[in-house]
Amino acid sequence: MTPGGRVQAAIEILDAILAPPPGREQTPADAVVAGYTRKRRYIGSKDRRAVTGLVWQALRYRGRALWAAGRESMSGRELAIAALVGASGRSDTDMAGAFDGSGYAPASLTETERELADAVREAAEPPPWAAANMPAWLAAETEAAFGGAGSAGWRALAEEAPATLRVNSLKASRDTCLAALAEAGIDAVATVLGPLGIALRSRANLSQLPAVREGWLESQDEGSQIAAALVAAGPGMRVLDYCAGGGGKSLALAAAMANEGEIVATDTDAGRLAPLKRRAQRAGATIVESRIIEPGDAVEAAAFDRVLVDAPCSGSGSWRRQPEAPWRLAPARYAALQAAQSEILAAASAAVVPGGRLVYVTCSIFPAENDAIVKRFLQDNAGFRPVGSGAVWPAVLDTDPPPGVIDGDFVRLLPHIASTDGFFVAIVERAGP
Repeated sequence: MTPGGRVQAAIEILDAILAPPPGREQTPADAVVAGYTRKRRYIGSKDRRAVTGLVWQALRYRGRALWAAGRESMSGRELAIAALVGASGRSDTDMAGAFDGSGYAPASLTETERELADAVREAAEPPPWAAANMPAWLAAETEAAFGGAGSAGWRALAEEAPATLRVNSLKASRDTCLAALAEAGIDAVATVLGPLGIALRSRANLSQLPAVREGWLESQDEGSQIAAALVAAGPGMRVLDYCAGGGGKSLALAAAMANEGEIVATDTDAGRLAPLKRRAQRAGATIVESRIIEPGDAVEAAAFDRVLVDAPCSGSGSWRRQPEAPWRLAPARYAALQAAQSEILAAASAAVVPGGRLVYVTCSIFPAENDAIVKRFLQDNAGFRPVGSGAVWPAVLDTDPPPGVIDGDFVRLLPHIASTDGFFVAIVERAGP
């Protein structure tokens, strides 16, 4: 592909993400990218990396571009122009060469588009929300989460997230997995917060790695690994994973329990839960049972030593991986999520045995989805009390939490502090008999 052809391909993908056809409005950007390249087998690996690199760069630059241009929206072409001049520093000459209308290259820039390029180049330091690549209406929510973190906290939300794996201790050790990755030519290192994490420092086709196919390794952010570890599930326990989704945390719990005990993984969506059976077989996790439940179902009353509620949320802690997602969150949806979180937590709490623990987790950075939900639950449920996560962390992870991660009784993982996705964890205990 020519340089101009690469830009045109990126524009087409961006248009499909920013202005999708009816019924495809919530299709994740990575699925759009994969679908585009899959249908065009003629695109070689080098061209594919260049095209997708521009797409992701543009999506992460969206907040800055909209602010600099004084816009509420942009087309794929406009966003590509803004990213090329703003993030990549392309000169007028470079832009004219890429946008010359020859072959498969995009048409020459219009006067309005040249003005857009100039506005992006001349823009001053953006406000925090723009640097963080999110809508302005979420600025107050983010400020409440970051407090005095300064620009580093906000900027981290728009940076590329690391690729992290979890070692499946049912089948392998971390040293064994690191050796296998090294033999495959993959640069990888042990993570520092938990005992089972591996961070990749070079790109890899994970699905083709023997260590992945054999169930030694699972893709899982280190923050998610920590959240699962803080459940403090041990051999012989009965554990409920109330919003299990694809079951990543259920598999981590099975390993922590050494395949002894029982895990009931539930979800209201059969499609989300469907991959768990296959994943559990590959991982050798024999104690996981899947169940489809109705919304508000308590599953079994007072029957589980540990109940994990990985609640549906804005996903703001993982927006580095889904840079299109902040712009798809509407205020009404945000409010509806908070109502659902309270309802889910109340329903799941009925399943906790006296003396057992309820662990509330979100991949959100926003206090309205985190602290506020748990504090309201504790006010309404006198039979539960908070458990200090500062004591649980070293007991299950054998490390000290980074400064700023323990906030009172809660764990608050933020990208600029822990180098993980954003996660919130609250542990509460039901009064004994």
